[in-house]
Amino acid sequence: MLEAASFDNASRIRYSDHIDAQGETFYERACRLGLEGIISKRASSHYHSTRSKQWLKVKCANHEEFVIGGYTEPDGSRSGFGALLMGAFDDQDRLVYAGRVGTGFSKRLLETLSAALRDLETSESPFAGSIRNSRGVHWVRPEQVIEVEFAGRTRDGLLRHPAFRGLREDRNPEEIRMASDKDESAAPSRSGKSSRPSDSDESKAASRSKRASGSSASRSGQTTQVLGVRLTHADRVLYPEQGLTKLDLARYYEAIQDWVMPHLARRPLALMRCPEGRDGECFFQKHPRVAIPDSVPRIDIDEKKGTSEYIYVESAADLIALVQAGALEIHPWGSRVGDLERPDNLVFDLDPAPGVAWPEIVRVARSLRERLASLGLESFVRVTGGKGLHLVVPIEPALEWDDAKAFARALARQEAKADPKRLTTNLSKAQREGRIFIDYLRNGRGATAVASYTVRAREGAPVCVPVRWDELDAKLKPDRYTVRNLPRRLASLRKDPWAGFDDARRAIDARMRQAVGLG
Repeated sequence: MLEAASFDNASRIRYSDHIDAQGETFYERACRLGLEGIISKRASSHYHSTRSKQWLKVKCANHEEFVIGGYTEPDGSRSGFGALLMGAFDDQDRLVYAGRVGTGFSKRLLETLSAALRDLETSESPFAGSIRNSRGVHWVRPEQVIEVEFAGRTRDGLLRHPAFRGLREDRNPEEIRMASDKDESAAPSRSGKSSRPSDSDESKAASRSKRASGSSASRSGQTTQVLGVRLTHADRVLYPEQGLTKLDLARYYEAIQDWVMPHLARRPLALMRCPEGRDGECFFQKHPRVAIPDSVPRIDIDEKKGTSEYIYVESAADLIALVQAGALEIHPWGSRVGDLERPDNLVFDLDPAPGVAWPEIVRVARSLRERLASLGLESFVRVTGGKGLHLVVPIEPALEWDDAKAFARALARQEAKADPKRLTTNLSKAQREGRIFIDYLRNGRGATAVASYTVRAREGAPVCVPVRWDELDAKLKPDRYTVRNLPRRLASLRKDPWAGFDDARRAIDARMRQAVGLG
């Protein structure tokens, strides 16, 4: 039951209406209206002046990505930095200030991030316009992307009550665009923070408490080996909802190694690491640092600031070593280490706005497939384990990155222009409402997409899974397959859903480029 109470001018308590059931819909509506949240209660419970599991306050929370443009000095005993100044780019490619975030950082992250920011320091502010109280701020080049949770925006566009959630090394700064007030109200978080734990929150909290107190994996410190790789704390729970452990995940990859490795081997990787499990601190990481075992292969890659080290995998044992390091998501480049500057895959990510029905996503995927086929390019589809679909196009590694991205952009824009009410390629979130965003940005140098047959850091341990086109229908949801049920599917298959993938490679020639409007 969902209720509210209000007071009239005579200070008399007046009963107001309530909604029985439909809590999730009520919550989303409250967030869209810009309210702080909702109060929910058990229908049979009575009011108590003390905290109780019978009454829950569920706050609306927004999650967005921002670019760091500066930082302040730390106060007191704090090390690293005090707060990060952040912003996003507007339609004129100006970095617009969005506020400061100073909470949510671990001590380790304060140290590592401050070291990275010192290397990016510059003498001038990267933000458009002046910023209040900027004395003593260290300005940095806008090259680091972070994810932030916040309660809302002030009238002048600054975030209210922001809290840091993680680094996004997988995101390019130029992709981070300023959201409008309409964006914020249209996209409330579906995982609002509760001031009193719900039943599911209690189970998560209990799992965290057990790990902290040493009553689970961290106490037993179970050590074992999988494919010759030493797993420490093998019984650490990575996915609390299923009780899925580090050993379970390692055994999963051991069992499906013949499926996953062809799509993963010898490609530079970005990782989402959650060392304490999905419920703990998670962060994207491009460069190996100390946590990745030395046995995992490395390659030096030229970047704007010089040369940086990346990891890749040669064998299933290398993949298990990433599990040991707490990697829950694995995102490869579209090229291989032997030919870094020429991609051999194109990825079109169909990213639906909230409320877009699954059959509509399926329809768009089939339409885009036909457009690619008209050019002589074969596409292969996979459910992402998230909310959308990927169309993956094998190509001959002939074009360099900029040309490959330009081709993908032109083709995506053609598709969106043919159905502008339902499709967009515009980065602005205001343009995405009610539409499917055809994300072609996965095809830039250094950009990545989650690997086939690898798990996502989401509730239920869903997996990104290749499927046949004739399997793609209204019944097949993007998070249908998980670490638990996918091995049964693979064991029942008579042939690879992506059979003929390598044989389908075609060079993107002048005729194809002209067909999408490129000279």
